[in-house]
Amino acid sequence: MYAVKGRGVFVRQEPEPGKYHGPITNYLLRDEIDREARAAATEFADLSDEELLAREAELDRRWDVVREEHQRLFSERRKVKREKSRRGLFLPPLQDDGAEQGVSPSEKLKAALAESKRRRQQRP
Repeated sequence: MYAVKGRGVFVRQEPEPGKYHGPITNYLLRDEIDREARAAATEFADLSDEELLAREAELDRRWDVVREEHQRLFSERRKVKREKSRRGLFLPPLQDDGAEQGVSPSEKLKAALAESKRRRQQRP
């Protein structure tokens, strides 16, 4: 994380291997890649080459299914959020005075805006 005066606090992106980020960062990336390679070597040591390739192919197939489902859900969620926004359902209740329970949030918003406009017009 880093802060920029007058702008806010931001999260740095994780460095990518192969890009220049300084000698310390490159060393840490190489060290992490080496650890992952050693862990994979022990995890898959009992698999033959054919079994390893078959496992990769199966994971690729499963990944395609998961990615398609994720895209479908993301698209549907975006549509629902747009409809909520259109209806005014994203807004918190304007008042908790218990008046008119059957009124939709968009109607409450319109009434509040009309009341605000009426008060502004009455000012001298």
